[in-house]
Amino acid sequence: MKVSNSIVIFLLALMFSLSCTRKEAPGNKLNLSGLATEIRGSLIEGAGASVLLEEMGAREYIPVDTVECDASGSFSMEFFPEQVAFYVLRYGQSGYSTLLIEPGESLVFSGNISDPGIYTVSGSPGSELLRDLAREHKHTLEGLGEIGRLNREHLYSPDYAEKKQQFDQQFDSISSGFRDYSLSFIHDNPGSPAILIALYNLYGQGLPVFNPQTDLEVYQFVDSALMTSHSNLEAVSLLHAQVNEAKQIMNSDPAIRGIQKGEIAPDFVSSRPDGSELALSDLKGNYVLLGFWAGWSGLSREENATLKKAAELYGEKNFRILQVSLDDDRDTWTGSITEDGLEWEHVSELMRWDSPVAAIYQVEKIPYNVIIDPNGRVVAADLYGEKLLNTLDNLLNN
Repeated sequence: MKVSNSIVIFLLALMFSLSCTRKEAPGNKLNLSGLATEIRGSLIEGAGASVLLEEMGAREYIPVDTVECDASGSFSMEFFPEQVAFYVLRYGQSGYSTLLIEPGESLVFSGNISDPGIYTVSGSPGSELLRDLAREHKHTLEGLGEIGRLNREHLYSPDYAEKKQQFDQQFDSISSGFRDYSLSFIHDNPGSPAILIALYNLYGQGLPVFNPQTDLEVYQFVDSALMTSHSNLEAVSLLHAQVNEAKQIMNSDPAIRGIQKGEIAPDFVSSRPDGSELALSDLKGNYVLLGFWAGWSGLSREENATLKKAAELYGEKNFRILQVSLDDDRDTWTGSITEDGLEWEHVSELMRWDSPVAAIYQVEKIPYNVIIDPNGRVVAADLYGEKLLNTLDNLLNN
């Protein structure tokens, strides 16, 4: 997907807005959850050390509690979070660990003052995900740092040109390996805000793992996944607003408008009527008719007859239909599915035109149909009626 420099500026601005500054401890805040959360921890060589817990807002760190370790290095703290949120646990001179905590969790933390990069945590699924991501990130940065050290060491050697080529290859191998790990992390955990950390990770200052100029589809996937399950989080709202702004820029430039034949269809996650999640990639290996529609749209309801005909003709082949609704009322959505007899996969964020999936595919009208091949590439888009059926017949019967 071609991306303009303006989009890059918008999304990099979002990345930097998530680099928090500190804020004074707030006054008494209304506790919406009513659930106590406990952290019990121990620090090797931590006798008498201070431990600070801060909530990680979208633009600032908010102090939550400060405690002191006892003679054995143990500590505990209890607080009442309003909702799921990121936290930073700080200890020693420079030690810190990022946690993702839900109200009511009971965490057990273990760290080392002398080696703050090594820690364990249990009792919090989100924090455990971040621990795994942090370990892989630390291993990656250590590998890249070693390559940098070797490069400096051989900078003036006679065979530096040859060695530099080797160093560059090693750098690319390590960095691409972590990128692949991060992509898998994001796609394996679409319902967890932990994927935001994977999205914004850096190899070093000014070296993002995912660059908005080349990886806009990754930003869009994270947006679609988290708007489905965590739209109330400020960082998620910021990402959604920036991706929507990027969409407006793209739609204003004819050179980059619309989904293109032959490109990989952007993946996304959304919610079925029963609340379970479905990703487009779950249907990979089939021809997929991806249809955008709404129960309130008369033209969409008419086009549903074409989709029913396609299901009758090709339902026994490697062919699936996935409809994305741009409704904002659940009863209208599910009632239309029942009334029209649409017996295939359905998803919606119930956000009408603010749907992040519609933003990914730059949908400006409904109905809007996209055909995707078993390898995940776009075969055709903006087809309806007999033209849609003829295209499917050529693909599935020839």
